[in-house]
Amino acid sequence: MFRKKDHSDEFTIFFATDVHGSNVCFKKFIGAAKFYEADVLLLGGDVTGKMVVPIARQADGSHLTSFAGKKVRLTTADQVSDFERRIGDMGFYPEVMAEEEFQELREQPEKQERLFHSLIEARLEQWIDYARPRLSNQGVKCFAAPGNDDSFFIDQLLGESGVIELLEGRVVELDGLEILTTGWSNETPWKTERECSEDELKQRILPMIDQLAEPRSAIFNIHVPPYGTALDQCPELDEELRPVHKGGNPVMTSAGSTTVRELIETYQPILGLHGHIHEGRGTARLGRTVCVNPGSNYSEGVLNGSLIRIKAREVKDVHLTQG
Repeated sequence: MFRKKDHSDEFTIFFATDVHGSNVCFKKFIGAAKFYEADVLLLGGDVTGKMVVPIARQADGSHLTSFAGKKVRLTTADQVSDFERRIGDMGFYPEVMAEEEFQELREQPEKQERLFHSLIEARLEQWIDYARPRLSNQGVKCFAAPGNDDSFFIDQLLGESGVIELLEGRVVELDGLEILTTGWSNETPWKTERECSEDELKQRILPMIDQLAEPRSAIFNIHVPPYGTALDQCPELDEELRPVHKGGNPVMTSAGSTTVRELIETYQPILGLHGHIHEGRGTARLGRTVCVNPGSNYSEGVLNGSLIRIKAREVKDVHLTQG
């Protein structure tokens, strides 16, 4: 249970999502409590990054790597360090290795997966170590949930951190309000780990709704946004996962969840917190429910967020932030 220190009837949530492994975005997220004077930090799904970037050490002492379709040669230790930092801030996982190890790794998908998981684990542990003294000094509570892109093993890392409280599949009290959470999504073209049919998604959410004392005074923290709103608009993809264009412009489509929309319209919580669709930055109303998707620009090292003020069990205002 979280209760604000001064026990007033007003508190402020800073909500960000889809940081996808970006070091700089996570550090900005932790700093947001002090900067925005928030009472609660809430990190939405898709916490981890998408891929490893090998940096192969050559016989002449230089290093070769490839990024964004281009080969890059790094000739000094400072260049390697700078490249590692930039890649980490973009959410990827650099790994220096011998050229022979790189060639061996290319032929072993299982070894690639083990390396990927070990680097994810190491970064999360670094983040937890970074957050621990800062959150303790500020007396701020921090919550997080995985998203559809996140591997299942990160739940234990977050849950046992003692710093960031894991929300997945739970109902938790926040200053007298209840919040339910899931990072699962409806099916996507990407075949990610935590996605399912609309019916299965409903069966994941309904048991949490049944635990709520007052659904109309609750917060629905559901990674995928409701279907057919400004929060779920993204480029339509063809069978090859390439954006569809018409008249030179990308064709936009709704990629949110019909189940999430149905449940929000039925139970009318005060607030819906969403992510998943990076382009869907904004707010929308479904009846009395204020739905928020701060969007994501993680690859540019920019943290999109939302500052949400709640008073007397109502959303008083929402400010979208960026920095």
